[in-house]
Amino acid sequence: MAAISFDPRINRQMSKNSHGVIIEEIEGLIRVYKDGHIERPPIIPSVPCNVATVNDVTAKDVVIDKFTSLWARIYVSNRSGTLPLLVYFHGGGFCAGSAAWSCYHEFLANLASKASCIIVSINYRLAPENRLPAAYDDGVNAFTWVKQQALNGPPEHQWWLSRCNLSSIFLAGDSAGANIAYNVATRLVSSYNPESMTKPLCFKGIILIQPFFGGEARTLSEKNMTQPANSALTLVGVTDQMTEPTQRGFLVFLGKQLESSDVTPSMKIAALRTLSYTLKTLGEVPLEFKELFDSTIVAAVSHSSQLVRIEAALALRVLAEVDPTCVGGLISYVVTTLSASRDNVSFEKGSNLKIELDSLNGQTTVLAALVSISPKLPLGYPARLPRSVLELSKKMLTESSRNPVAAIVEKEAGWLLLSSLLSSMPKQELEDQVFDILLLWATLFSGNPEREIQKIEDLASRICVWSAAVDALTSFVRCFISPNAANNGILLQPVMVYLSSALSYILLLQRKELPNIKPAIDIFIIRTLMAYRALPDSMAYKSDHTQIIQLCTFPFRDAARCEESSCLRLLLDKRDAWLGPWIPGRDWFEDEVRAFQGGKDGLMPCVWDNEPSSFPLPETINKMLVNQMLLCFGIMFASQDSSGMLMLLGMVEQCLKAGKKQSWHEASVTNICVGLLAGLKALIALRPQPLGPEILHGAQAIFQSILAEGDICASQRRASSEGLGLLARLGNDIFTAKMTRLLLGDLPGATDFNYAGSIAFALGCIHRSAGGMALSSLVPQTVSSISLLAKSTITGLQIWSLYGLLLTIEASGFSYVTHVQATLGLALDILLSEENGLVDFQQGVGRLINAIVAVLGPELAPGSIFFSRCKSVIAEISSWQETATLLESVRFTQQLVLFAPQAVSVHTHVQTLLSTLSSGQPTLRHLAISTLRHLIEKDPVSISDEQIEDSLFHMLNEETDSVIGSLVQATIMRLLLASCPSCPSHWILICRNMVLATLGRQDTDTNRSAGNDPSNGPDNDSGMDLGEDDENMVSGSKGMPMQGSAFGAHRINHNRDKHLRYRTRVFAAECLSHLPIAVGKNPAHFDLSLARKQYTNGGLSRDWLVLHVQELISLAYQISTIQFENMRPIGVGLLTAILDKFEKSPDPELPGHLLLEQYQAQLVSAVRTALDASSGPILLEAGLQLATKIMTSGVLGGDQVAVKRIFSLISRPLNDFKDVYYPSFAEWVSCKIKIRLLAAHASLKCYTFSFLRRHHSGVPDEYLALLPLFSKSSSILRKYWIGVLKDYSYICLCLDAKKNWNPFLDGIQSPLVSSKVQLSLEESWPVILQALALDAIPVNTHGDSKATDENTSNNSLISGYSMVELELEDYRFLWGFSLLVLFQRKHPALTRRIILSSAEVRYSGDSPTEETNTAALKQYEIVLPVFQFLLTERFFTEEYITMDICRELLQVFFYSIYMDNSWNTLSISVLSQIVQNCPADFLEAEALGYLAMELLLAYIFSVFQRTDEALSDHLHCEELISPLFIAAKTLVKRCEPKKQLKSVVVALVLVGYKCIREAMTELSFSTVNDFVKCTIPLMKNLIDDSPEHGNNGSHLRAILGTCLNVIADLIKDCIKGIHLLENKRPDLLKLLQLKLSFSIEQMVLFAKLVYESQYCRQTEDSNTICLAVLKYCTKYIQTVLNDSNVQVQAIGLQVLKTMTQRSANIEDISFFTFFSGELVTEIFHIIHNSLKKPVSKESVAIAGECLRFLVLLQTLSKANECQRGFMNLLLKAIVMIFSASENDSSQEVSDIRTNAVRLVSSLAQIPSSAVCFKDVLLSMPVSHKQQLQGVIRASVAQHQNASPMKTMASLEIKLPVPKDSQTSSTSTLPIEGSRQKSSPPSSPVHFDQDSMEDDQEDEDDWDAFQSFPVSTDAAGTVSKAESAAEKTRSG
Repeated sequence: MAAISFDPRINRQMSKNSHGVIIEEIEGLIRVYKDGHIERPPIIPSVPCNVATVNDVTAKDVVIDKFTSLWARIYVSNRSGTLPLLVYFHGGGFCAGSAAWSCYHEFLANLASKASCIIVSINYRLAPENRLPAAYDDGVNAFTWVKQQALNGPPEHQWWLSRCNLSSIFLAGDSAGANIAYNVATRLVSSYNPESMTKPLCFKGIILIQPFFGGEARTLSEKNMTQPANSALTLVGVTDQMTEPTQRGFLVFLGKQLESSDVTPSMKIAALRTLSYTLKTLGEVPLEFKELFDSTIVAAVSHSSQLVRIEAALALRVLAEVDPTCVGGLISYVVTTLSASRDNVSFEKGSNLKIELDSLNGQTTVLAALVSISPKLPLGYPARLPRSVLELSKKMLTESSRNPVAAIVEKEAGWLLLSSLLSSMPKQELEDQVFDILLLWATLFSGNPEREIQKIEDLASRICVWSAAVDALTSFVRCFISPNAANNGILLQPVMVYLSSALSYILLLQRKELPNIKPAIDIFIIRTLMAYRALPDSMAYKSDHTQIIQLCTFPFRDAARCEESSCLRLLLDKRDAWLGPWIPGRDWFEDEVRAFQGGKDGLMPCVWDNEPSSFPLPETINKMLVNQMLLCFGIMFASQDSSGMLMLLGMVEQCLKAGKKQSWHEASVTNICVGLLAGLKALIALRPQPLGPEILHGAQAIFQSILAEGDICASQRRASSEGLGLLARLGNDIFTAKMTRLLLGDLPGATDFNYAGSIAFALGCIHRSAGGMALSSLVPQTVSSISLLAKSTITGLQIWSLYGLLLTIEASGFSYVTHVQATLGLALDILLSEENGLVDFQQGVGRLINAIVAVLGPELAPGSIFFSRCKSVIAEISSWQETATLLESVRFTQQLVLFAPQAVSVHTHVQTLLSTLSSGQPTLRHLAISTLRHLIEKDPVSISDEQIEDSLFHMLNEETDSVIGSLVQATIMRLLLASCPSCPSHWILICRNMVLATLGRQDTDTNRSAGNDPSNGPDNDSGMDLGEDDENMVSGSKGMPMQGSAFGAHRINHNRDKHLRYRTRVFAAECLSHLPIAVGKNPAHFDLSLARKQYTNGGLSRDWLVLHVQELISLAYQISTIQFENMRPIGVGLLTAILDKFEKSPDPELPGHLLLEQYQAQLVSAVRTALDASSGPILLEAGLQLATKIMTSGVLGGDQVAVKRIFSLISRPLNDFKDVYYPSFAEWVSCKIKIRLLAAHASLKCYTFSFLRRHHSGVPDEYLALLPLFSKSSSILRKYWIGVLKDYSYICLCLDAKKNWNPFLDGIQSPLVSSKVQLSLEESWPVILQALALDAIPVNTHGDSKATDENTSNNSLISGYSMVELELEDYRFLWGFSLLVLFQRKHPALTRRIILSSAEVRYSGDSPTEETNTAALKQYEIVLPVFQFLLTERFFTEEYITMDICRELLQVFFYSIYMDNSWNTLSISVLSQIVQNCPADFLEAEALGYLAMELLLAYIFSVFQRTDEALSDHLHCEELISPLFIAAKTLVKRCEPKKQLKSVVVALVLVGYKCIREAMTELSFSTVNDFVKCTIPLMKNLIDDSPEHGNNGSHLRAILGTCLNVIADLIKDCIKGIHLLENKRPDLLKLLQLKLSFSIEQMVLFAKLVYESQYCRQTEDSNTICLAVLKYCTKYIQTVLNDSNVQVQAIGLQVLKTMTQRSANIEDISFFTFFSGELVTEIFHIIHNSLKKPVSKESVAIAGECLRFLVLLQTLSKANECQRGFMNLLLKAIVMIFSASENDSSQEVSDIRTNAVRLVSSLAQIPSSAVCFKDVLLSMPVSHKQQLQGVIRASVAQHQNASPMKTMASLEIKLPVPKDSQTSSTSTLPIEGSRQKSSPPSSPVHFDQDSMEDDQEDEDDWDAFQSFPVSTDAAGTVSKAESAAEKTRSG
C-alpha cells in the first residue's frame, strides 16, 4: 500500500443500512458510520496462504496473540542453508490493509524467493478501532514472539525456525508499515538494556519503503507540497518532478531493468509504460538510451505476452513522436521483418511457430502504432506509407497462409493494421481505394451464416477474426461515413450488409450457448455494437433494430446475470462530480486509478488511440459488454416511435419492480439509469420536437421511483435527478411546470430524508435544464423550499439541498435577486454552526457565494453590503486551507473578474492568484491560470504593471499537466501581446534568461548588476554551445542601454530549480520570435530617429524595440547557433521577422543607409549555419527563407562580398537539387525546401538586377564577375522555376491538370502535400516569376555576348547576358500564368517585388526597388512588370507574340480600368510596350488598333475623373499623362491615317486640349503638346474626307465649332491667368504663357486647315464654313494682339512669327500672308501704343517685334504685289516710329529708332527686297520719303562708325521648342533661356537687342547703302525669312 494514501473526506450519500450516516470515508478502503460501525470494502482481495505464487516458497499463517487477533504469515524459501529473517509490516494508513491481501502475498513470496530469506508478515490491529500506539505495540509483541520461538523452539515452528539465521534480523515495511517498523526499532534499541530485548536475535537493520511520517498539525511543506497527501503516487509525481538529467538516467535505469531476464511480464509492462511517459516528458531521446534501444523495446516486440507487445508498440510510438527522424527507419525495419515473419510462419511448427506468431503480431502492432502517429508528426509521413500499408494489409487478408493457425493470426493482424490505417490517416489519402477496401469484408461476411459456422473447426479463433474485422469496419465508418457526406448512400449500403451479417452470426452463436467461446462472443458483440453506434444515422439500419434491441435489452430482461455498468460517470454532468461517488482526484492518473475495475480480462489496448489508458485492461469484458448494450439501448430508444419507446419503458419499469428485493437490484438500478440517460441525451440530439406526454410520464415515474427508494447511492441519485432535468428539456413548458410543482408538493410531506434531498437536487437539475421563463414564477417557491431543507441538521440532506439551491440560483438569473439576502443569511448560519464544520459544507457555501456573484454582477461595488458579506464568507472558508475551499476562493476571484471587475483592484487579484499557481492541486492551478488569462483580457494595462511573466514561466517549467501547461503558454502569449508594446526590453530580458539558462547558471542579479547590461549573461555563459564560426558574428550589446526604468525594480526569483526544462526554453524562444509583431504598429518601435525623439521628449513610453535591436539580433543569432537543433529554426525565424520589421529603418548615424546593414555578418553567418550539410529540413527551410529575405530587404547595401557568399551558400544545395529527398518525412518537406531554394536563387537574381539598374554607370567588377555565373545558373534554374510555377498554377490557381501532367514537385498531387506547400508557393512565386522574365530571350535569339547596339537600348539586356532562354511553350505558359494571376482576387502572402517596372524606370528615376511597400504589394504589381519583359522586341521578332494574345491582354486592362493609380501606371507602361514594339501589321488590323486607342482614351478619361473627384490625385495623374500621350503619339504615328483612327480624331484632339488645360507641369505640357501636333494631320484628313463619308456641312461645322470653342476658352483663361499672376508665381506664369502660345498656334492651325481644305472650296456651304472659321480665328488672334498686357501681345506676335518662319511650301506662305494681312491693323495699333509716352523697354521690344514680323512677311511673300504691299506697310511703320519720336530723346526712343535703322539696313542687303524697297520708297509721299532717306543715312552712318550699344532688356518669355519626332519623356523644356540640344532650330521669343555695327558715313548713294554688311542680330530674322523663302522657291 505504499503506492496509495488517501485523505479522509465526507461521504455524499445516505447510508442504505441501519448504521446511520457515514461520517468518515476513504474511498474504497474504509467507511466509518456515526454509530461507530466500520466497514472495509474488499478493494483488494484477501487470499489464503496456500495460494501458489512461486514454486520455491512455502507460506503458512500463525497466531501470535489470540486476544488481540494478532497473527502473521510466514514465507520460507526452499533454498538450502540458513536464511536471514525479515519482519514485515504492511501499509494502509494505519486503518486499512492486511497481511492476506493478494498484492502483499505475491510481493512477499517473490521477495522471499529472490532475496532467499524468511519473511514474517505481521497482521497488526487497525485504526480507528485500535488507535495508535496499538499498531506499535503489536509490532513489539510480534518481535518478542519471534524471540520466544527462537528461545523455546516449539516443534510446530521448526519448519521455519530451523532455517532461520537468528543473527541476521531485519525490520521492514511500506508507507504506514514503514512507520511502524521505525517505531518498533526505536523502542527496541532505546530500552534500558537493548540486548536483553533482542537476545538471542541480532538486529541488523531496518528497511523503510516510502515511509509515512507526519505530525498532529500539517507543516508548511505539507500544505504546499507538489504531491499532496491526498493523492495516489502517480507517474506525474515520480517522473515529472525529476530534473532532466535525472530523467535521462532514469531512462537508462529502466532500459537496464528491461534487459534483465528475471523481469516478469507485469514488470515489463510497468517499465515500458513509465519509459514512454518519461520519454514524452523529456522531449528528446538521450544518446545513452539509444544504445539500449534494441535490447529493450525492440526485444519486447516479440515477447510472449500480448500486453507486453502492445506496450512495446506504444513505447515505439512515443519514441517516434519525440524523435520523428527515426520513423522512416522504424517503418522500413518493421515492414521488412513483417514480410519475413509471414514467410516463416507458413513453415514453422511447434514452439518455433508460437515464437514466430508472437513476433508477427508484435511487428504488426508496432506498424499500426507507427501508422497512427505518423499524421501527427511535425514533418508528416511519406505519401507511399498509406498505400504500402494498405497493400500489406490486403496481402495479409487475402493471401492465405499454408499453416491454418498462422492464417488466423495473420488475418487478425491484417485487420488490426487496416483499423489503424483507417483510424489515423486522412480520408483523402484513401478515397481512391475506398471500394477496394470495402471488398475486403465481402469474403468474411458473405454466404449463409449458419452454414459458415458449421464448417468452422476452430470457432473461437474465427470469432476473434470476425471481431477484428468488425473493429476495422468501425474505423471505416468513422473515416468515410460522416453525417453530411454526399457518398453516404453508396458506402453505407455494403457496410449495413456486413453489420447485418455479423449480427446474424452473433445471434446464431448465442443460441448455441457454447461456454468455451463465450468470451470471444462477448468481444464480438462489443465490437458489433460499437460499429452500430459509430453510424451517424440510426435510422439507416432500421431493419436491424429488432435484433439489436434483443441484444441491448438483455440487462433488463436478465438483470441477475449482468454486472453493474461502469459508464454512468461518463453520462453524468461533470459539474456535479463533487457530490460523489467519483470525486475528481488530483489528476487524470488518480481518476484512472479510482475507476480501474479490470485487470483480469478485457479488450486489448488500442495502439492508435490518441490517449491510451494508463492501465492495461481497465475494464472486464463483462462490464464492457453491459456498457455497450446500455449505450446502444439509448440509441435504440431514441430511434423508436412512441409505441416502441413505451414498450422499452415498460420493460425497464418491470425490471425495476422485479428486482427490489434481489441482491442484484443495485446493479440493475445503475443499468436502468445508464440506459435511460443515454436514450434521453440521444433524443435531445435527434428530436427537436417535444415528446408525447405518455412517454414523459412513464420515464418520470421510473426516475421518481428510483429516488423514492431512498437508500440508493450517490451516482443513482444524480442520474435520476438529471434524468428528470432532461425530461423537462424534452417536454413542453406545461409538463415542466407540472413536474416542478409535483416535486415541490412532495417536499413538505417527505419523511425520508434521503428522498427529500434527492427531490431538492432534482429541482435544481430541472431549473438548470429548462430554466427561464417557463419556471421563473416557480423560482421563489423553489428557493424557499430548498433553503428550508438546507437548514436541517442532517448532514446528507443539507449537502444535497445546498447543491439543489446552487443549481436553481445559477439558472434563475434575475428572478433570484430578491432572495440574495436570505441565501447569504443561510450561508452564514451554516458556517457559524458548530456541527457543520465539514469541508463539504464549506465548499457548498462557497459555490453558493460564487453563484450569487454571477447573478448580482456590477451591483457588487466595493462598499456594498452584499460584497462585504460575500467577501467575508469566502475569507472564512478559505481559512480552512483545504483544496475544496481554496478552489472556491479562487473561483470567487474569477467571478469577480468576469462579473464585477470594479469590486477589487487588479493588484489584489494578482496577489491572490500568484499564491495559487504553485499549488499541488491541478484543479486549483487550472482555475488560477484561467482567471489570470481573463484578467489579462479585461485589463491588459494594469496586469502589465504587475510583472508576473517570470512567475508564469517558472510555473510552466514545473507544470506536469499538459492541459494546464498549454493554458499557461496561451496566457503568457496573451500577456506578451498585451504588455510588449510598452516594455519590449523587459520581455527580451525574461526570454533571454529562460532561453540561455544552463546547468551552471549563476544568479541573474549578478549579471544585471554589471551595468544593467542584459547581454553579459550569454557572453559569460560558458555552458552554452553557440556553434563554431570562422568569423566573429555576434556583436556585444554593451552600448545599448536597457530602457524602461519602470521595470528596474523587477527581480526575477532564481532561487527555484536552477534547471529549466527544454520545453520551457523552447517556448521562451517562441515568445521571443513573436516579439517583433507583438510590439504593435507604432512606428517609433522600428525607427531609431523617431524613438530617440520620443525618448528625448519624454513620451508616455520610453521603451522602444528599435533601441534594443542589437541585443535582439545578438540573441536571435545565439538561438540560431545553439546546441539544441530543434531551437535553431526559431532563432533563424526570429532573424527573418526582424528583417521583415526593420528592413526600411534608416540609420540616423549613416544617412542613406539602413539600420540593419551593420548586422550583415550575423545574418549571413546564420544563413551559413542553417545551410550546413548536417542541418535538418526545418532548419534548412528557415535558412533559405532568411537568405531570400536578406536579398529582398536591401540590408546588404550593395556588399558584393555578402552577395557572393550567399550565392555560394545557396549554390551548394542546388548542385544536389534532384537528391533533395527525405524518405522518413512527408513529400511536402522536400517540396518546401526546393521551393525555398529556388526562391532564394530568384531573389538573388532580382537583387543583382536591381543593383545593376541603380548603378548602371559604374558596376563593381565583383558584380560583373558574378554575371556569367548567374547566367549559367539561370539556364539551369529555368526548368525548375517553370516547373514550380506550373505546379502552383495547378494547385493554387485551380487549373485542371492535363492528363499527361508530370508534376515538378514530388507528391504534390496529394491534397495533403499541396495544402502544406501552398503557403511556400504563395510566398515564392512572385520572385520566381520575375526572375524568369529578367533578361529572358527567345530560344532562337543568341544573347551570349554583351549587347553593344545602343540604338536598341530599350530592348537590350540589362546584364548583357541572356539569363533565360524561353522556348515557345514556356513563353506561352508564362504569358498565360501572368494573365491568370491578374484575375485572382486573393492577394499573395507578403513578398517582395525586386525589379522596377518600365514605367518606374522611365518616370521615377532610378530609385531602389527595395522601397516598395511589402504589405501593400498586390499581385498586379508583380505581374505587370513581367509583361514588360515579355513584350520586348525580341519576342515580337521571333513571333512568340501574336495579335490574339495582345488583344487578350488589352481586354484585361479594359476590365480593370478603374483600379488604383499603381495599376494604371503599370498597365499604361505595358500598353506602351505593345504599341511601340508590335509589328506594323498588328496595328493595321482594325481590331487591335482601335482597341489600343480606346484603351488609351479610357485611361485618359479615368485620369480626368480622378482629378475631378480628388484634388490630391492631381500629382499622380500628372505622372500618368506623360506616358499616356507618349503611347498615343506613337500609336498615331504608326497607324496609317487613311485606315485608322478617323472615328476618334475629334476625341483625340479634344482630349489633348483637356490635358493641356489640366497640365500642372511643363513636362506633361510638352508631352501633350507633341501628341496634339500629331493629331493635326488626322484632323486635316477628316476635313478633306468629309464628302467621301457623306458628312454634310452641319457635321463639319459642329466639329470645327467644338474644337474652336475649346481653344477660345483656353485662350481667354490663359489671358485671364496671366493678368492675375503678373509679377507673381513665375512658375505658373510660365506655364500659362506656354498654354497661351499653344492655343494661339492651334487657332492659327485650324484657320490654315480650313483655308487649305479642298472641301471648303467645293460648295457655297463649305465656303461659308471656311469664311466663318477664318473670321473666328482672326477674331481671337486680334483679341490677343489687342490685349493690354505686353506679355500677351508678345506671345501672339512670337507665335505668328514662328509659324510663318516654319512655312515649308508656297501654300503655307500664301496662308500666312493672307492671315497676317487681316492682322495689320492690330500690328500698327501695337506699334502706335508702344510709342506713347513714357516709352518703356517693353514697348521698345514689342515694337521691334512688330517690325520684324512685317519684315518676315515681306520677305516670304511671293507675289510682287504682296511684297510691295508688306514693304509699304513696313516703311509706314518705320515712318510712324520716326514721326512719333522726333521730339523724344530718351534712351528707349533711341533704341527703337536704332532697331528701325537696322531693319532698313538688313532689307537693303536682300536683292529682292532692295528692289521692292526702292520702288515703294519712290512711290511714297515726299515727307515720308525724306524721313526714310534720313533713316538710310543714319543706317549708313551707323555702319561706318560702329560702336558698342547697350543690350536692351528682354521680356522673359520662352515658348516650347517644337519637336519633330522625339518620344523620350526625359526631354526638358527650354525654360529660363535653356534650349534643348536635340531640338531643331527654332525661334524662342528674344526681345533683347544685340550690338550691331554703326556706320557713320553720311552718304546718300543707294548703291553704297545697299553694299554695306548687315548687322548680325538685326539680320537674323530677315536672313531666316529669306532662307525660308529661297527654300520654298527651290521646292
